[in-house]
Amino acid sequence: SVKRPRVPRSDIDTDHKIMSSSKSIYETVEGSHEYKIEGYSLAKGMGVGKSMTSGRFTVGGYEWVIHFYPDGYDQANVEYVSVFASFVSPGEARALFELKLLDQGGNRIHGLHPRSSQTFNTKNG
Repeated sequence: SVKRPRVPRSDIDTDHKIMSSSKSIYETVEGSHEYKIEGYSLAKGMGVGKSMTSGRFTVGGYEWVIHFYPDGYDQANVEYVSVFASFVSPGEARALFELKLLDQGGNRIHGLHPRSSQTFNTKNG
């Protein structure tokens, strides 16, 4: 706050206006990462809750990894593969992301969740 001396009303310059402004900038960054699993058929059967993890990659100045569970994350998902993007940088970031599973021919596999927006931090991944 700015302190100004008190001036009697008769001495106030009514033509003098004080203006200020500020702005917030939200930057959108687009990126992608391809996590290729060679020998997928050998990974299938490694067990429920057991994952393979990609190398770290950077998008928007933040580091991420992908966790892939070929036999599902837990018993409730044992019939499905589970895939998660995890935030591994300090701090927090909001991301709109899409995970796509492709077969050996590069064709998209049906049934994967479409774009999703989430706030990531080091506590919730």
